[in-house]
Amino acid sequence: MIRPIAVLTLALAAILAPTAQAAPKSCQREGATLLAASGKVRVVSIKEKPQNSETRRDRIYGCWTTTGRRFTLFQSRDFGLDSIERDHFEIIDGRYIGAIREFEGGVSESRIAATYDAQNYKAVFNTKPCDEVSSGDFYGVIDAVFFKNGGIAYTCWKKSRIVDGKGDRTLEADGTDVTNLAVSSNSHWFGERLYYTVNETTAKSLVL
Repeated sequence: MIRPIAVLTLALAAILAPTAQAAPKSCQREGATLLAASGKVRVVSIKEKPQNSETRRDRIYGCWTTTGRRFTLFQSRDFGLDSIERDHFEIIDGRYIGAIREFEGGVSESRIAATYDAQNYKAVFNTKPCDEVSSGDFYGVIDAVFFKNGGIAYTCWKKSRIVDGKGDRTLEADGTDVTNLAVSSNSHWFGERLYYTVNETTAKSLVL
């Protein structure tokens, strides 16, 4: 009487096991195009139907390969030769996505930056304090670098800022010309450090 029950239990386990251990969905399912990859992070795009005066519309996703879950970063769009968007992606510490979006329209140009947590499927930081800052026909971020935990150091016209878990704050006093942003690699002994130049003459650094 016991043997048939044991055989049935093993049979059910064999049927259910593949379902419980099914591989996660591919981040590139549905014909998605791979834009960036490192560790368990992927950035992919899927073409969507253009609307109104758009000539191109792509939905940009971040994805965590362990789960196969995708989440929307933004929509990338063009409006003909006079309005073009270019996107650049970096992956930080195998978890965070840094995105720089550049827009050209007519005689004007603008740039923004943001970071996203691919493991937790959410936006982290952005460069909104620079969105309306302009120099002639250029608006927004002039330079941006990404660092641990999705932090961003960035500049716009006569402004420099840094945003991380401590908040969004001034790097150097407004009116100071900050250039040559760079982040050192993270090491066990020294951590990460931000390097930059003030008024084209003075080299400075900051522990992140």
